Amino acid sequence: MNRTEVHKFGGTSLGDADRIRNAASLVADARADGARVVVACSAMAGVTDGLVALASAAAEGERDRADTLLQGLRDRHLEVCRTLGGDGAATAQIEAIVAELGDLVAAAAVLGELTPRTRDRILSAGEKLAVGLFAVAADGGVPMFADRFLETDGAFGEANPLGGVADRHVVAALKPVLDRGDVPVVTGFCGRAPDGATTILGRGATDFTATLLAGALGADGVTIWSDVDGVFSADPRVVPEARVIPQLNYREAAEMSYYGAKVLHQRTMIPVSGPGIPVVMRNSLNPSAPGTVVDGAFTPGSHPVKAISAIRGQALLSVEGKGMAGVPGIASRVFGALADRRISVTMISQSSSESSICLAVRDDEVASAEQALKASLRTEMSRGDVEEIVVRRSVGLVAAVGLGMAQTPGVSGRIFGAMGRAAVNVLAIAQGSSELNVSLAVEGRAVDAAVTAMHGEFGLDRLDTGVATERFLDLMLLGCGKIGRELVAQVLDRRAHVFERFGLHPRVVAIADRSGFLFRPTGLELDELRQVLDAKAGGGRLADLDGATAGTPSDMVRHALQWRLSRPVLVDVSDSESHEAFLDAFARRCDVATANKKPLAGDIAVYDALLGAAARHRRLLRAEATVGAGLPVVDTLEMLLHTGDRLRSAEGSLSGTLGFLMSRLEEGAPFSEAVSQAVSLGYTEPDPVADLSGEDVARKAVILGRLSGLAGGDAQISLQGLVDPGWAGMAVPDLVQRLRAEVDEPMAARVAAAKAAGRSLRFVASVSAGRIVVGPTEVPADSALGMLKGTDNQVVFTSERYDDRPLVVTGPGAGIGVTAMGVLGDVLRIAAERT
Repeated sequence: MNRTEVHKFGGTSLGDADRIRNAASLVADARADGARVVVACSAMAGVTDGLVALASAAAEGERDRADTLLQGLRDRHLEVCRTLGGDGAATAQIEAIVAELGDLVAAAAVLGELTPRTRDRILSAGEKLAVGLFAVAADGGVPMFADRFLETDGAFGEANPLGGVADRHVVAALKPVLDRGDVPVVTGFCGRAPDGATTILGRGATDFTATLLAGALGADGVTIWSDVDGVFSADPRVVPEARVIPQLNYREAAEMSYYGAKVLHQRTMIPVSGPGIPVVMRNSLNPSAPGTVVDGAFTPGSHPVKAISAIRGQALLSVEGKGMAGVPGIASRVFGALADRRISVTMISQSSSESSICLAVRDDEVASAEQALKASLRTEMSRGDVEEIVVRRSVGLVAAVGLGMAQTPGVSGRIFGAMGRAAVNVLAIAQGSSELNVSLAVEGRAVDAAVTAMHGEFGLDRLDTGVATERFLDLMLLGCGKIGRELVAQVLDRRAHVFERFGLHPRVVAIADRSGFLFRPTGLELDELRQVLDAKAGGGRLADLDGATAGTPSDMVRHALQWRLSRPVLVDVSDSESHEAFLDAFARRCDVATANKKPLAGDIAVYDALLGAAARHRRLLRAEATVGAGLPVVDTLEMLLHTGDRLRSAEGSLSGTLGFLMSRLEEGAPFSEAVSQAVSLGYTEPDPVADLSGEDVARKAVILGRLSGLAGGDAQISLQGLVDPGWAGMAVPDLVQRLRAEVDEPMAARVAAAKAAGRSLRFVASVSAGRIVVGPTEVPADSALGMLKGTDNQVVFTSERYDDRPLVVTGPGAGIGVTAMGVLGDVLRIAAERT
């Protein structure tokens, strides 16, 4: 038996002759695929608004304006009919509908009154005109007016179908047309009252008509064609990053429609959810897009929240009074009073003490609602049981929707955290026991900020990874040299510790070098990680590996952050100019941990841009390893500043590499031999000249000066290195040979002279107000700096609090393992703040 499908077309899908032809071709495709098709049509784009204006003109007795509107309506439809090749019967139908409209308008104008019954008849004309045009374009199309067979009650303006009676009449009307192989083209949004009058089901209710027809016929599916690609995770006009949701449960879709999702009518899912008929939301102007499937499945995916919806133009009514507690019937009286005036309540929030009931209603109904409550609670207000009824206008309701919330702890906490970071004040909250929806009332002007913040909090702008990601810490690695490889090893080694402490599973989802990147949204498998690290250890390029992509670090960040990663952190252990990747990460709500000094120590404009972007997007930038490797120099500085202290100076040895060299010189080793040993131990930068020239220490001092506020972009920097920076790029054997020939003897003499004077030679960085001095310095042998040995670093902070006795931080400052541990420490600090 052939399957039966119902296809609904919205007004924009029928905006002109070309679009009507396109819609008809979509029906033809479905029929060619073996389906029996029923079509539900909206009025052409803008026609219903024109009919509303026509009805208004009639009610106000403005015959000239009404005649002009009516003539425009007639001319538009006749022109489209001619373009589609309509025959005399199609033209006659248009003329008959327009003539009836003229009679209705004339009668209303004479009486000076427009009854709900007449208004419904007028508004139904748009769909009646549209089905005639569609029938002309569609092979086998038969125009059918639903107000002849879709039985409803007599509630004009918002009629309700009469259940089984409506179903029987629908089947009786449509089945003969389907059985003979034709296509019923049915008017949307209108029906038939018990006395035969035309009713409408409400604006935008053609999709409801489509599902009513599908439910009555036992159809196999419904396709709702509009001008958007599906149901979005938020209003794309508010959140440009919003994405089409691939699948929704019936309950999720219904909740979204209630809370403002314009692509759905509120009652659409009622007729299809029981029999389990799937509904697909698709774009008639982009039919290749898969759209959104709405069915009975529950697919939380990687996120508990599916979408963020909002209703504007609301008001809050609060019934307050200490005497309400324990008094039965107050809530019943409140809701009964509003029901008597047909006022719908959009949100309810009640305090546990029963001393306050907060309701949300439409802003244009709040005055009537207030009057109704005061009249109903007159006695309680006179006794003081109800103290006051407070009205707050210009409110919006923002709802997070998703069945997955019921199985995920902490959702409300994340919502309130997002609201706090966005500086949005929550006026009221409501959450059902099913946890399908968490609704907030906020000030009207804050709705966009609230929607954007919640959408970002749950990563709804990113592609789904297809697996639950809420318990992961996703790392994107820039650079996979020695430090990068050691960091990966430490992450793998400490996975159990991280999970025990934070409840998170760390995983590497991306690795980049200068040639390209490798990305796996669910994490690189252990064997794949080993393959990458082995290839890099052997001098290979990432871009040459299977599955890798050529591109820049920024390309990797932009690509990876399209996906719904969990607590993503960009980790930079490269020595490249990677600040653009940082900016891309911040803009996509990704935190950054870096051991790379170049982005923070370079152009002051770049530094300011990075800090500004991090603050603007409320992201974390951790850079401990840029100054002290594994030593908590930055952490100590932040502690001083956060507690209100003011730094006067910072001085010390900021290079474990140079500290190691100074110690070896004091032990009598030639400088060239000490450098060769430092390289073999992994203490130096990839190019040892970066250490020997003092440039690496200078970068650390600049970062320290900037973070402390002592030395900004106009700071004077004095740098004296141990070798000329022009030596950069030399192969290590050539460098060692040149050091032996040109530096060994003068360095030995300099160390000996210092020792004879009771002093020690150290490579010192000094940061003070507006000035940075870096270079080899003689210090007392018995001083803290003079007694440093090996790779230890030391920083001496002098501040208002630590003046007579400065604060000294000492510890290991060089080595691959130490630096990698410093970076991992920053990553875990970020995890702690995001958990």
